Amino acid sequence: MTDEKTDGTTIEDQESPTRSPQDVTILVVDDEPDVLFYLTSVLEDAGMNVITANDGEGALEILEQQTPDMISLDLVMPRKSGIRVIHELRRRTEWSRIPLVIVTGHAQDRDVRRDLDQVMASSVMSGSSMYLEKPVTPQRYLQHICSVLGLDHPANGSAEQKRDELKRQAEDLLANADADTLAEVLQALQKKG
Repeated sequence: MTDEKTDGTTIEDQESPTRSPQDVTILVVDDEPDVLFYLTSVLEDAGMNVITANDGEGALEILEQQTPDMISLDLVMPRKSGIRVIHELRRRTEWSRIPLVIVTGHAQDRDVRRDLDQVMASSVMSGSSMYLEKPVTPQRYLQHICSVLGLDHPANGSAEQKRDELKRQAEDLLANADADTLAEVLQALQKKG
């Protein structure tokens, strides 16, 4: 028996709600402060929550306290490399399910590439994983994160998001408008509505 809603549709007919960027938390791990700032800014500008670590050891300490929706991980770092972090992620079932994007400038380095290929080939991680090479564009980075997490890419935002952005822009312009301009805008809106 299916549950029928008052509008005549069944519960099975309803799409599950999609998550918004504000609903997700990304752990960004990179030892280069400028790269860490850059990647964090891209995600925060898209409305996502971000926690950061500047090495693998710090990332594992954060994971002991909270589980992010995704991890963005550099490979070559002090204290504990990204490769060693991936090994730790594989050992814990709850961590192995976290989607992972490796953002590295060393994918062409023969030794790093060999280690990366071995880890990816033998990975028992059930979460999605792939790598992006530095320098990565904000669009490509964000597109990948949104795709893996099933989020609408902000550049392709919903009609509601676009409306909200236009409203914010109009409010900013109106805040500094003189009385005559406000009267003209009001008149134009009244004709439209």
